[in-house]
Amino acid sequence: MAMLEVILGMMFTYMVLSLLGTTVNELISSWRGWRGHFLEEGLKRLLKFDDDPSVFKKFTDNEFYKQLRQHKAPLRVSRAPEWLSSKNFVSILVNSLKKSETAVEKVDEIIDDLPKDSKLRQVLEQFKSDGKEDMEAFKGRLQNWFDDVMDHSSAWYKRHLQMVTIFVGLAIAAVINADSFEIYYNLANNATARQSLAKMAETFVTNSETFPVPQPLGDSLTLAEIKTELQNFTNSTEYAKISNVLGLGWGTVDLAISPLGWLKRMLGWFVTALAISLGAPFWFSALKKVVSIRSSQSSSSTPQVVINTGEKQQGA
Repeated sequence: MAMLEVILGMMFTYMVLSLLGTTVNELISSWRGWRGHFLEEGLKRLLKFDDDPSVFKKFTDNEFYKQLRQHKAPLRVSRAPEWLSSKNFVSILVNSLKKSETAVEKVDEIIDDLPKDSKLRQVLEQFKSDGKEDMEAFKGRLQNWFDDVMDHSSAWYKRHLQMVTIFVGLAIAAVINADSFEIYYNLANNATARQSLAKMAETFVTNSETFPVPQPLGDSLTLAEIKTELQNFTNSTEYAKISNVLGLGWGTVDLAISPLGWLKRMLGWFVTALAISLGAPFWFSALKKVVSIRSSQSSSSTPQVVINTGEKQQGA
């Protein structure tokens, strides 16, 4: 049972630190405008920017698109909107390609002005040849096209964020001195800390049927709002309890170690960073399984009380 408590304590610690990692990732993404950057990369692929940048420029110069852009911020990589609906994409695209100020009634009115060798024209003509000659049907096909490419764009964003998470996790581990080896040692040798964290883990799992997914913070946070979000997390009950139980943080004694001790500590930080990169939902799912195992072991080890009434059994 002691080993299960150690495992529960470490998993719960990793889950809470993973939540911190998610918060930091979202704050960095908000500050840098990464969602908008990857959306714009998806638009470049859609509008064949490498073949002819003029259509992409017309699209982004559209006044409606400009109204959706994010505000300026230091070191922001892109001011593109963090999200664009397929309906708005089609509206902006048609407006950018049409030949006149009147409403478009025929598909050819938005294709004819594109160069004959344009790759974008080839794509649009393919949609038309697929039987989407009616303007409303054609717009519906454009919406599906946009959604498909944006799914890929979202996957690029998630892969990028996964890479960033390793570095964010390492920074978190170093700042709060979350050494996985030291955490294991404390839990293995301190019964009070071990039982306290195991109890917190069980309570959290019992009170949460599904993992509470944090809401995206958006790409418009100010520095003051970013500071507030971090303070809200570090002041949360779960983080405060773990920090108190495990003694996370820095003290004078933590600095007075040998070079070999520093090497071991940095390796412990790296292990913590890898654990954080797996994400809080992963650790929540693992916690549920271990809590279930511990509960089943507790119920099976409960002694059964046999009452002797003094009556002889038949056949004895």
